[in-house]
Amino acid sequence: MLLTGCVLTSMSGAYFTTLTDVGFSRSRLWWEIVLNVEILCAALVWFSFVERIKAAEGKRYYVLLAQCFVAMFATLLPVWIALAGASLGWFTKRPELAAINWLVVACLGLWAAGMALPICVQLILGRSLRLPPFFRGATPMVMVLRFSPLLLTFGLVWWQESVGGYLHYIYAPILLYAQGSLSYLMRSFRFVEDTSSA
Repeated sequence: MLLTGCVLTSMSGAYFTTLTDVGFSRSRLWWEIVLNVEILCAALVWFSFVERIKAAEGKRYYVLLAQCFVAMFATLLPVWIALAGASLGWFTKRPELAAINWLVVACLGLWAAGMALPICVQLILGRSLRLPPFFRGATPMVMVLRFSPLLLTFGLVWWQESVGGYLHYIYAPILLYAQGSLSYLMRSFRFVEDTSSA
């Protein structure tokens, strides 16, 4: 998640700071690095889920499948954006900011749908919602800390929109992906119990 956020931040930074009239870099070296990072990200997601999926039974199996699908789609987002950009000619002509805004809205919509998918699967199959460990036993201050990347994103967007800046386009991706990675990081460092509902 963090690697993907860095890739998206670099892509956005290149759009706003480049002196050329193209939207995406056409550097072969750049895309070789990006695609290799994306392969690594997809492999990390796969190995993070495959053993748990094999061992799961009942509704847990389908919840884990949904989580794996969402994580895989999210980590490969730079690839999907590159494919969309290729079809829209963004490698040869710089897109307007309005097109970038629509792309951001589409990505945020997919992100929200991805967050809701495992919950919907759990509700449909189990007819009950189990609170993820990310939320369990957390005081209000702990919850603020756990959602700090998202809160920083909102603050950055408000500030940059107020002053007419563009830094929120550059740094929001890494902040949002940091938010998405927190539940995995907390499980890996044993800050929460390791369950499939995180």
